[in-house]
Amino acid sequence: MSKSVRTVTTLAACILSVGALTAQASCELDETIQIADMSWASASTIAHVESKILEHGFGCKTQFVPGDTVTTATTMVKKGRPHIAPELWSSNAKNLIAEGKEKGTAYVAGNVYSGGGIDAWWVPKYVIEQHPDIKSVEDLARYSELFKTPGTDKGRFYNSIPGWATETRSTNLMHAYGLDKNFNVVSAGSGAALDAAIVSNYKRRIPIFFYYWGPSALLGKYDMVKLDMKSYDPANDSCNAEPNCKNPVTSGFPVAAVNTLVVSKIKDQAPSIYQFLSKVQFENDTVNKLLAWGEDNSADPEQTAEYFLKSQQDIWTAWVPKDVADKVIAQLK
Repeated sequence: MSKSVRTVTTLAACILSVGALTAQASCELDETIQIADMSWASASTIAHVESKILEHGFGCKTQFVPGDTVTTATTMVKKGRPHIAPELWSSNAKNLIAEGKEKGTAYVAGNVYSGGGIDAWWVPKYVIEQHPDIKSVEDLARYSELFKTPGTDKGRFYNSIPGWATETRSTNLMHAYGLDKNFNVVSAGSGAALDAAIVSNYKRRIPIFFYYWGPSALLGKYDMVKLDMKSYDPANDSCNAEPNCKNPVTSGFPVAAVNTLVVSKIKDQAPSIYQFLSKVQFENDTVNKLLAWGEDNSADPEQTAEYFLKSQQDIWTAWVPKDVADKVIAQLK
C-alpha cells in the first residue's frame, strides 16, 4: 500500500472515529439517564426497550435502578432520581404524582398501555365453549358445581395476591354479587402459586374461576375469557376498596392508569427524549404475547426487549424520528 493511500485511509478512519464519538455524545442530557427497573416482567422489559433506544438511537448512557411503584415515584418527586419510570401504575401513587406536578419535579409523559392496566375475573375459554350461556359473573351462581373441589359443597374462586388492593376488592365484590354463597374465596398465597394453580387446571381442562391482571404472560399463553361485570362507578364504589366494607356494591374494577413518569430534567432539558417517551404505548395483547414469548424461550427482560425491537419494528419506529430508528436497527444483532 502506498504512503498516500495509507494517509487517506488513516484520515478516513479518524473521521469515522470522530463521527462515532460525536454520535455517542449527542444525548440531550449530559449525564447518565437512570431508568427504574421494576420487579415485574412487563415493566422490566419496557425499561430495556427504552434503554436500547436511548443508547443506540439518542446516544445516551443509561443505568437501571431497582424500584417499585411507590418507592420510585417518591424518589423521583423528592430527589429527581431515577429519571424515568417506564411503567408506573399511577392509581397506587396518585398523591405523589400530583405533588410532583405541583412542585414541577415529576410529570406524566404518556400512557404506556392504550387500554390501561386490566384487573378482572376470568375463566378458561373451554368453560365458555361448554357452557355458552356463561357471560357475566352473575351467571356463575348457577354453575358453582363446575368449580367444586373435593370435600366442599361450594365452588372455588382464586383471589388476587395477598396484600394487593385487588384482593380486598375481589373479596367485597364476591359478597356484593352474592357469589360468596356459592363459592369459597381462596388465596393461592403468591403470584407463582396462583399461576401454578391456573396452569395446572388449564392443562387438564378443569374449570377454574380466578382473578388475574394484564398485561401478563399467562394471558398471552392461555386462552381465557374475561367475565362481564357491572361498570365501575367511582361515586358509589369507595367501600369496595375497604377491608371492612359492610355494604359492598356490585361494580367492576377501575381501569388502571399506567404511565411513563419522568423527572423535570427530562421534560425541560431533553425535549426530543421527552417526546419519544410520550409516544411509547403498547396494546395490552402485544405485551401479553411478548411476555409469553419470553417465558417460552426462557428469555430475560433484555433478551425479550431485543426480540421486540427486531420483530415489531412497525410499533416502536413510530415513537422516534427515522434517523433515530435507523441507528437502533443498525445496532440490532
